[in-house]
Amino acid sequence: MLNNYDECFLNNDSLLRNKVKAVIFDFDGTIANTMPFLTELAVKLMTETYDISKNEAEKRYLETTGITFANQIELIFPNHPNNHEVVTTFESRKLEGVFAHPIFSEVMHTLKYFKNKGIKTFICSSTKQEIIAKYARLNKIDDLVDGLFGYKSDFGKGEQIDFVLQHYKLQPDEVVFIGDSLKDYDFAKDKKVDFIGLSRIFEKIEFQKKGLLNVSCLAELIKLFDQSEKYFNSFEKVKL
Repeated sequence: MLNNYDECFLNNDSLLRNKVKAVIFDFDGTIANTMPFLTELAVKLMTETYDISKNEAEKRYLETTGITFANQIELIFPNHPNNHEVVTTFESRKLEGVFAHPIFSEVMHTLKYFKNKGIKTFICSSTKQEIIAKYARLNKIDDLVDGLFGYKSDFGKGEQIDFVLQHYKLQPDEVVFIGDSLKDYDFAKDKKVDFIGLSRIFEKIEFQKKGLLNVSCLAELIKLFDQSEKYFNSFEKVKL
């Protein structure tokens, strides 16, 4: 009888066809346990400023995560005169509070796992570069990754992925992006990079609808990679 992982490989065997050389992690909600804080902040500002209920504000915020908050607000409330003020307030309060929220408990082990495997790791994010750098340093993960990339003008997630591919001489099919948002998948898909969904703010079914591999936590991600390596090695032996 097939288990969940076997079914994943039958449905999407990209981890078998190619040896993964690099893993790109999203930041908020993937590495950093910041989404409850950011969601509460966003919902508060949205309900105070716009004609929207708390439930609808939370729904709209979460379904657009993965892009910058400025782009989220413009997408939800196109051309609203208060958008700039809301974004400025959000970014200011985010900077004041984000460092109080820790990394997920399994992050250290996960980054060390890939480092020991000789697989490069990167963080790419729509959160500003200065926040990413300081947060990684405070949580002692800056030395465990090969690159930390946050948002700067004309350097969003798409450009960050391009930089990783070009600077580290990687092919798209050698890279996997791990993210908790469907918008993260859009970035990965645009760059022809494989994607694994992390089911925290989106249910597994939402990723499965798009035919995507998904895990519930980073510990499960490690198990997935261990099993894929065993399959990969067994196929290599068959070829020989």
